[in-house]
Amino acid sequence: MNAFRLKKQLWRRWRRWKKALWVGAACIAFTVLAWRSMQVPEEISGLLTNSSWADSADSELAAAVFKVGEDSDEAKEKGTLNNEQLLQTITQSGLSRTVHLKTTYVSGEEIQTLPGVKNPLQLKTIINEHPEWSGWISSEGDLWLEQKVNDLSTMIKNKAYIGVDAFGNLTLFKGPPVQEKVLKTFFQMDMGSLKSSLPENIWKELHEGIRVQDIEEYNSVLSTFSDYAREAAEHVMQNKQ
Repeated sequence: MNAFRLKKQLWRRWRRWKKALWVGAACIAFTVLAWRSMQVPEEISGLLTNSSWADSADSELAAAVFKVGEDSDEAKEKGTLNNEQLLQTITQSGLSRTVHLKTTYVSGEEIQTLPGVKNPLQLKTIINEHPEWSGWISSEGDLWLEQKVNDLSTMIKNKAYIGVDAFGNLTLFKGPPVQEKVLKTFFQMDMGSLKSSLPENIWKELHEGIRVQDIEEYNSVLSTFSDYAREAAEHVMQNKQ
């Protein structure tokens, strides 16, 4: 009898313990589900609240810089990634980042920095909206997206002149050369040969600035005056000797 009663008591305790374990597990699962249901609306709300960067080109730029003939060291350091690789990196890190949009033109680079710091959902949206762009994560943790355009930038088309500076260099200027707003120096020219070879009106136009409004004019001017580059002239002299 004592053995029978002992087994019966142990069986009852086991049933109570098993029931308590099941209830505890159910409570934990319910708590996790409730927490996740609160997190998803917060993330979506954050995306909707901060997505105004795409609504207006004017309000979106924290900074815009145009650089001519300067390559970014960041791309060389990190190596560029395609769209899929960028999305994977953003997902794995889970970090918020500053975003820079870089457009590389024939005449130089234009860099736009989007305002604020973007969370992972916003970063993915930006990457998906630029599917043809490559990119990288800088050493500072910023996201860089880059596209290459075989053309002149809008600023160059509207304001650029090619002329000669005070040192005899063929130069790209923002505005007429007299304003001395140098954007890019191409090469030094043999001014003696240039003056003796060119008609007076072309010589004058070179000093006043030759307006370039499209890629064809830009390439044509460079091709014309490349024959008077000092290095090219010296090379011809050496060959004759």
